[in-house]
Amino acid sequence: MTLTRHFLFLLLILTACEEKVDVTLTPEDTGFLVVEGVLTNERKNHLVKLSLPYLQPNGEREPATGASVYIVEDSVYALTELPPGSGRYYTPVGRAVFGKRYTLVIQYNGKQYMAQDGSVPVQPMQDLKFNQTNDGYSLVLNKSGSEPYYIEHMVTWRHTGACDPAESCEGIVVFYDLQTIDVNEIYKPDQAPFHFPRRSIVVRRKYSVSPTYKTFLRSMLSETEWRGGVFDVQRSDVPTNLSEGAVGFFAVCSVLSDTTVVE
Repeated sequence: MTLTRHFLFLLLILTACEEKVDVTLTPEDTGFLVVEGVLTNERKNHLVKLSLPYLQPNGEREPATGASVYIVEDSVYALTELPPGSGRYYTPVGRAVFGKRYTLVIQYNGKQYMAQDGSVPVQPMQDLKFNQTNDGYSLVLNKSGSEPYYIEHMVTWRHTGACDPAESCEGIVVFYDLQTIDVNEIYKPDQAPFHFPRRSIVVRRKYSVSPTYKTFLRSMLSETEWRGGVFDVQRSDVPTNLSEGAVGFFAVCSVLSDTTVVE
């Protein structure tokens, strides 16, 4: 009798009906300014991107153009929007120095926004690690150091005979190691590996992460790459170091880089 009841209960679950529910989503213009900016110890023009939130799912980014943007340290450096109307603001050529704090100042649509951050040292990288598969090669995180960091891999095989002119033949892979124990990270959804052929060039850039930047990245990953696994966290706003009315983050990082040809 018990076995029969279990069978009927299982049959009821498998044949249960699903009802379609249409939910109308009403977009709300919050007026937030979205800020993405990272200064590093590399001598170059550093980028700060300004945009407005999407009003529709899968919408396109609307640039916040015509802003006045400054970096303040010992001196004040004005950023230039290039090209005009793009929402991409570049610093003069320079680099961020360890031990100093940098302030981002934005004036946009009659409002002012500010953020501060300073870099922490970056620890040496281990050798590039990758696996050979039936589809070529795929990257593997080779942990390095005891402080939080992330590593960006820029991969290209445009120079090889394996490149199809109809495809981009390049890609970016980012690994995060925030030195935390998060259940939703351990049981995060599987992602398809990024494959590339022999003789691809991999440029690695390892970024140090300040304590406030770590908090931002951990929350951002919990809302994106780590969501949808066995254990999820309750949705919440991602923290920011920007003043009221803006979201995103302004970070200052130390960077190490190297280049490897995959043989």
